[in-house]
Amino acid sequence: QLCQAIEECKRLILALPEHSERQKDAVVRLIHLRLKLQELKQDPDEDEPNIRVVLEHRFYKEKSKSVKQMCDKCSTIIWGLIQTWYTCTGCYYRCHSKCLPLVSRPCVRAKVSHQAEYQLSICPESGLDSQDYRCAECRAPVSLR
Repeated sequence: QLCQAIEECKRLILALPEHSERQKDAVVRLIHLRLKLQELKQDPDEDEPNIRVVLEHRFYKEKSKSVKQMCDKCSTIIWGLIQTWYTCTGCYYRCHSKCLPLVSRPCVRAKVSHQAEYQLSICPESGLDSQDYRCAECRAPVSLR
């Protein structure tokens, strides 16, 4: 059924006018269908898949065990020797495998590729001091380290 949906989506893309919004949406749908097919073809013996797609992030399971990383979701250390972790290939968002279902921010690269417009006005937001040097979304402390 998935292969049939992919073929139908390809035909639809070719039938739609070039550079139209409907064609762009169909291309995004085709990408999601192909990723789903790729996930289904993963080795069933493996306990966690190598590729996970969450909110347009393309997360790949990391193999490095020695590099100390920080989880962008829970702001704690990822212990590579004992924890599985993923990195988005688009925006380099890193998180534990346990934090993957909790990711709430869509991939920045995917958003920019869909809506590539430049903001030419000066940013009206106030600085980090007004946020008590904390992330506006998750309230994790922002440091210079």
